[in-house]
Amino acid sequence: MSLRKDAVTRLKNLLYAGLVALALMLFAFLQPADQIIWTFQSKIIDRAPTGDIVFVGAERDMADPRLPERRLELATALEELNRQGVGQVYIDIPFPKTSTPEADARLAAAIASLGPRAVLVDQIERSLSGEDQLNSTAASIGLDTRRVVSRRTSNWMGFAWEREYAHNVQGRRIPSLAASLAGVEDVPPGRFQVDYAIPSEDIPAIGLSEMTSGNNVHSLAGRTVVIGEDAGLSEMQQRVPGNYSVPFSFVAIYAAETLKAGRDRHMSALPALSIFLLLFAACLILARDQRRRYVAYAAIAAFLPASLYLASLVGVRLDISYCVAVILAYAIMRSRARWKNRMALVDNETNLPKLQALEEAISPDLHLRGHIVVARIHGYEHVLKTLRRTDRAHYILKLVDRLRAADGDLKIYSEGHHLAWHSKQEDSALLAEHLEGTRAMFAAPVNVAGSSVDVGISFGVAKLDGDPAVRLAAAVAAAEESSEALQPIKLAESSSRFDELWDISLRARIDEAMEAGEIFCVYQPKIDTRNGNMTGVEALVRWQDPARGFIPPMHFIAQCEKAGRMDALTQYVLEHSCSAGRLMHFRGRSITMSVNISATLLSDMRIVGMVRNVLQATGFDPRFLVLEVTETSRIGNLETAEMVLNELKALGARISMDDFGVGETNFETFFELPFDEVKIDRLFVANITKSAKAKAIVASIVGMGRDARIGVVAEGAEDHETLKLLTEMGCTHVQGYVLARPMSLDNLMEFNNLKDNGAREA
Repeated sequence: MSLRKDAVTRLKNLLYAGLVALALMLFAFLQPADQIIWTFQSKIIDRAPTGDIVFVGAERDMADPRLPERRLELATALEELNRQGVGQVYIDIPFPKTSTPEADARLAAAIASLGPRAVLVDQIERSLSGEDQLNSTAASIGLDTRRVVSRRTSNWMGFAWEREYAHNVQGRRIPSLAASLAGVEDVPPGRFQVDYAIPSEDIPAIGLSEMTSGNNVHSLAGRTVVIGEDAGLSEMQQRVPGNYSVPFSFVAIYAAETLKAGRDRHMSALPALSIFLLLFAACLILARDQRRRYVAYAAIAAFLPASLYLASLVGVRLDISYCVAVILAYAIMRSRARWKNRMALVDNETNLPKLQALEEAISPDLHLRGHIVVARIHGYEHVLKTLRRTDRAHYILKLVDRLRAADGDLKIYSEGHHLAWHSKQEDSALLAEHLEGTRAMFAAPVNVAGSSVDVGISFGVAKLDGDPAVRLAAAVAAAEESSEALQPIKLAESSSRFDELWDISLRARIDEAMEAGEIFCVYQPKIDTRNGNMTGVEALVRWQDPARGFIPPMHFIAQCEKAGRMDALTQYVLEHSCSAGRLMHFRGRSITMSVNISATLLSDMRIVGMVRNVLQATGFDPRFLVLEVTETSRIGNLETAEMVLNELKALGARISMDDFGVGETNFETFFELPFDEVKIDRLFVANITKSAKAKAIVASIVGMGRDARIGVVAEGAEDHETLKLLTEMGCTHVQGYVLARPMSLDNLMEFNNLKDNGAREA
């Protein structure tokens, strides 16, 4: 159970970490981190360019109309490219303004001579007003040359991670430079990711001056050439991973290489986070012990870099910063939980681990053998009153040193006036002999703060022959029962004492069991013997413990009373049964729902508020709620009980006296309190076929109910002969195994449908 609870706690921590990551994602808080990760991912694996695209770098003032010599230089380069038999030439420099007629004419002629191999690149720029404006080559220069469009944009870090397939210009959809370079004919809508796995220095590039001077050693025949402005050191710079400044045209070349290689896929943050959370949760579920959990954590930590590597291989960009955020948030939560556990498990005076730490140390190993030893320090209350805090700690630590005299590595746990440890000695007699020798070491007083303090010590011992946690409790109980004079070493029993201690632990687990759904309701139908219809059900509480199995209701209800948790259990049953009743009504069957109420709750008005709140919360019609008062002999004050019951009836509920005829349920109680119904105890109902006396008692109760005009229900009908006798007596409502056993809500719904069908057929 502790392992399951631990796993649930970790899964909750993972859920909260995931919610933190989603909140960060909502505000794109980690976008800068993603870009850093993308930069790293781009450099994990280098790939070679196709070599089909060559960049020719020109001066940054190439389009200046005051420098006609630049245009003449470009014209000379175009003529050289034509002479070499270039495949295509993209001029990624717009010339919106004319220069000298001679320079413009020669440039126009050089462009025209390339025919369809020449492509002009118009550029979309963002104006100061925030609107897009097109910067294109003048018609007198470009003539009817084919055009594509480029948008020179980058983010605040200087990177361009996406490019468009096409742009809408003056009502027409024109391919982007990147898509055209890649040879994408049927231009799809939207954007695509740019892969920067190619080192920028591997992209073929030459200078325009090399071509015009005749020093070009590169063969450009059949290749695609992009002529653009070279990189500069101005504020307007384009960055790519691994290079602070590259020509703006490089982004289009990278984008074209991306499309050619089919490496334009992208896994965004939400699907990446979803997959990661599922894998993380699976690891936590499968990791059933600490060793496996550490392996799982290592696998999770290695998963992200491994996924980056694999994504780089296949050309998928990952958004994993929010996955990293999950790991960090989860680690913080687990660190905080470990810190809180440490504070809860360590005595803040002595820094020794507490008894709970011993329980956690021994509980995972159900095959652990030996004994749990708990030493009780006598007269510790005197130490508390006379010594300061630091001196008290010094006193305890001196006792610990004496206990470690024979074994310096003995791990001792401390809490209050108890010192505990696990002994591997399996022979109880030998252990007792050793503890007698240990007691002798405590005959001498302890010197603390200049004073001698006498030490009295005795031991409780429990053999590890069952649940280690319960055996620890047994050792503590044995230590409390030990005495210096009569029984300095008390050995806990392994059977009856075990059961007694189990009861103690049971009380502590009641709330936990309700929260985990181990405590639940089943429903036993009440049948009208006149027509066989189900007219109501009684909610019965059950507990199925993972360790002990089925726990009888009377047993754990008694433990609830001892632990002062009857209010909580009653509210729990009321909530579930009223919700079930509301569902039955919704399905078209208006039946009553009976819920047991302990007579001990009728001593004040709290039960009234509880019932009112549950009815309001569930929406169940109070006219169909029957409150069965159990153990009426425990009603301390009839006047108070009458007032409480009248308030409950004022809510609309009906009141029933349970187990009528046995124990100390008497006619005075029946007369004084406002009951609407009595339930004949199964002791009489089960014996009406065997005992004339039992038959007479049942018949008299049925007659009394008829004369008093209150309902009578017989519970415990086990066979058809009993059912027949009850019907002949005039008892119209019966519960018992012969009609229906207690069942789950789902089975009750099916039972209800069967009864409905049977009624229709009749």
